[in-house]
Amino acid sequence: MFDESETYLAELNKLNQYKFESEEKVLKDVQNGRFYKSLVLTDRAVLAQRKIALKETLGRGCYSKVKEAYDLNHLRPIAVKIIDCSKAPKDFQEKFLPRELDVWPKVTHPNVITMYDYIINANKIYMILEFANGGDLLSYIQRINGPVPDKDCKLWMKQICNAVGYLHERNIIHRDLKLENLLIDSNRNIKLCDFGFSKDLNLLGNDDLSRTYCGSKAYASPEILLGQPYDPKKADIWAIGVIFFIFLTGNMPFKEDKCNQVILNQHKTLKLVWSKNAKVSTTAKNLIKTIFTFDWVKRPSIQDLVDSEWLSLSQETTCTYEYNLRSRFRNTNRRIDDNKTCY
Repeated sequence: MFDESETYLAELNKLNQYKFESEEKVLKDVQNGRFYKSLVLTDRAVLAQRKIALKETLGRGCYSKVKEAYDLNHLRPIAVKIIDCSKAPKDFQEKFLPRELDVWPKVTHPNVITMYDYIINANKIYMILEFANGGDLLSYIQRINGPVPDKDCKLWMKQICNAVGYLHERNIIHRDLKLENLLIDSNRNIKLCDFGFSKDLNLLGNDDLSRTYCGSKAYASPEILLGQPYDPKKADIWAIGVIFFIFLTGNMPFKEDKCNQVILNQHKTLKLVWSKNAKVSTTAKNLIKTIFTFDWVKRPSIQDLVDSEWLSLSQETTCTYEYNLRSRFRNTNRRIDDNKTCY
């Protein structure tokens, strides 16, 4: 018979063996810029000291990786995002990372991945995160190769709007809404993650306009591509419109491989290509066109989306049926887009 207490003790004994494991690394002295060799704790050791057992790698980027793990303190699966600051760009270390570590732990919402804690050791940051085992929405869309089923589409759009509404109500903006940053949990609910470009507008005084032009070009609003000061909340709305269009058709509305001027012309004309295989209602198309309002001043707010006719037709805000088909939907060792883009 399976004895959980014995398994727990066995895992704990393993962790105790790793607690002081070290490796030689070349580090940089921030004061004089010189490099030197030093023994530092391994990732496994740093986390073993917190009774966290590392498992498989879920994804890698230029200077970060995400690993599945198990927290023996709280007896729960978690994800650990490990950022190697020695490989990260200077603006990320000085600007974006401090914001992420400030904003993310303050956010508590059913449709946002929880950051339980973070650890700083040597040149690395370890973010201890809630684990969503269904993978990200980009992998899901690529797998189904078409529009999202209507029931999921309405539920997920409502959950995304609820999460963003929660942030906007607290004057927090995300600025990197895209499929890769939307995860699916074991109950098929959506969880927003990655607050690397987020910003707390409460710290800005009276000026709520942003002048950092960042994110993914395919999700970027016209004012960002034009390089104009912009309302970041309205930029988040535009990105939600891109996600919504992908849900409805399985395709991107605008192509990021084109130059800015070509994309801006697409934004102005809105000659959207609707999938012949997808039956998109007039109500949904009208909402898309409303979201893609070129002038951000006239673009709807997140509350306008929540109150829209199309979203109001769906009463569900959570999904309760099981969705834990790990082998079908998880994209292990996926590429992490940690190379944050500003333009």
